[in-house]
Amino acid sequence: MSIVIADDHPMLLKGLYDELTTFGYNVIGSAINGMKAFEMILTHQPDLALLDIDMPMLTGFEVVKLLC
Repeated sequence: MSIVIADDHPMLLKGLYDELTTFGYNVIGSAINGMKAFEMILTHQPDLALLDIDMPMLTGFEVVKLLC
């Protein structure tokens, strides 16, 4: 399973990345804002995207709306 994670808080993003990879998940990318997350999802087509609700540029909800 491939995963993209996005959060504008660096400590939370790193912690989430570390936890997921420790347990064997394939994190293919991480983003610090909604626009980067949107671009990464379009480029890599992950199985799962974990998005923060409130991020700069685009919120997690806006990213989902643009992808639908």
